[in-house]
Amino acid sequence: MVIFRALLVAVVFFMAQGVASAQTGGIRVAPVLVSLSPERAIGSVRLHNGRATPVSFEVEAFVWTQVDGADRLTPTNALIVAPGVFEIAPNSEQTLRLGVRGPSSNSEAAYRILVRELPAPRRDGVALGFALEMSLPVFVTPRGARPNLTTHAGGQHLILTNAGSSFAQIALLSGDQRLEAPRYLLAGSSAAIALPAPAPAIRLIEAHAGGQQSERTIHVGQSVQHASVR
Repeated sequence: MVIFRALLVAVVFFMAQGVASAQTGGIRVAPVLVSLSPERAIGSVRLHNGRATPVSFEVEAFVWTQVDGADRLTPTNALIVAPGVFEIAPNSEQTLRLGVRGPSSNSEAAYRILVRELPAPRRDGVALGFALEMSLPVFVTPRGARPNLTTHAGGQHLILTNAGSSFAQIALLSGDQRLEAPRYLLAGSSAAIALPAPAPAIRLIEAHAGGQQSERTIHVGQSVQHASVR
């Protein structure tokens, strides 16, 4: 059995480009990011099976935090997902219902749901074909919460900090090269991104829950810059 892991996130143009669905391995998922609020902490995700055979999945929910820009997932009962195990017939659709227990109105909560395909067994008991793992972000964002990205560029690293109250989707480009960096930076998190040499200027593209997008140039050696949405 081969496992294909799909994060199902837009690489550069994010939500501002209206990316509402993604398809991998014949399975279409919509939306690829679930945005909830404390006032309405319920939502849904639709999975469509475009294959010629039935496919089964199981779903788990996790609290999502970051340490030095690296994701940490902790199993949780705070995010309810139903059904937890299901089968989708060929060319059919399944809706997952999501709900958050006691959402906070003071700070953004970040979760991920992991949707795992259950491999179909053969008669000899050996797993057949490939299996998908799809990781979908879920945010419960209070009214008025926004990211606030600051940067410190020097030496061989760029320190990127989200000092705001909401997540940001980010991409960093050096010329035409996309730098290895977290696609999301959660509120209160920081990440150190290795810079290529030479790298006189880095483009930072940012989008957040409001659907707004900004772009700025970071000149290596310049200490602190704040994002301005355009």
